[in-house]
Amino acid sequence: MLILSEADVRRCFPVSAAIAANRKALASLRKNGDGGARVPTRIGLPYHASGGSTGSSSSAADWTLFKPAGYYPPRENTMQNVESSESQEGEVLMGMKLVSIRSNNPKLNKPMVPATVMLVNAETGIVSAIVAATYLTAARTAAGSAIATEAAVANHPSGKDKFTLVVFGAGLQAEMHIKAIKHVVNVDKIVIVNRTLERAENLKNELLEHSSDDIDASAKTLSTVTDITALSLSDDDGVRKALKDADIIATTTNTCHPLFPGEWPKQGCHINGVGSYTPLMSEVDDKLVKRCEVIIDTKEALDVGDLTCMKGDDAPQNFVGLIGDIISGDLVVGKRRDNPNDSEIDCTFYKSVGTAIQDVFSAQAAYENAIQNRVGLSVDM
Repeated sequence: MLILSEADVRRCFPVSAAIAANRKALASLRKNGDGGARVPTRIGLPYHASGGSTGSSSSAADWTLFKPAGYYPPRENTMQNVESSESQEGEVLMGMKLVSIRSNNPKLNKPMVPATVMLVNAETGIVSAIVAATYLTAARTAAGSAIATEAAVANHPSGKDKFTLVVFGAGLQAEMHIKAIKHVVNVDKIVIVNRTLERAENLKNELLEHSSDDIDASAKTLSTVTDITALSLSDDDGVRKALKDADIIATTTNTCHPLFPGEWPKQGCHINGVGSYTPLMSEVDDKLVKRCEVIIDTKEALDVGDLTCMKGDDAPQNFVGLIGDIISGDLVVGKRRDNPNDSEIDCTFYKSVGTAIQDVFSAQAAYENAIQNRVGLSVDM
């Protein structure tokens, strides 16, 4: 069995590998169920701090989740539009993720979303790897957003070749979203909005210091991005101006309430929402959702607070479908946004809650790279 630490995973799972692995993972999730993914219902255990408190009134309760998943190669090639990998398409993959949300962890200098993935050799049933997955979780989530962003801006009538990115949050998810989106589109300006300005400034300085680390030949952003601004969420004027200029928005927070009014983003903007994960949490409001063509990673995303308005007899008819069906070429995003005769829809919104099949594909990619490069600790059980 191979044990991969956080440092090992960072070494073996760069942004380019995350995007490639998650393109396959998300493509295995289809509306008609023929993509090969099997994702049983997750098991969740709530955690309440001493005294029954879960932190500030604007934060959600903490949880620990057990999330199994498997991939069974389809008999027919239903992934012809996805980059192939013999090992990740030709054999059964199995694994389980254990992930927790602990809102108090940053105060303890620990990750807010600690996670671990266990990979199982499908043939023998023996655990093949234990993979630290805090970084991996952020990387795979950001990779999904990057893939959705790439699809949304493809053939956009504006014809832009440089994009302004606004990110809400200043943690690891925010950092990875910036890196992943830079990989698939040419970003020349970044704005980081956070409740605590100091954390936004810290992330800005870190990005400037290591601005060239994640650029490779396959990245769309081939030059250093030096135009980076940090804003406090309470700076209404600054946030409003940033959103009026934003081509791409990513919300990566654990707020329960919308971060900004839905009329602030400009026409043609693409939004990625990844922070909310319960019916009581909303990073964006109904007004914004009703302006957007909506795509999701899994059907569970429809149960999150951001998409409450998508349910009921009077729900807007702006739902496109699963990102997996877009990756496979069965669906296209942007048709209504780009239709000059459709005044109701002028943006796109990708809502993700994450899925264990992403974790299994991602951990498998890191595991294979680790084996190839002799990284990690091998132990006999």
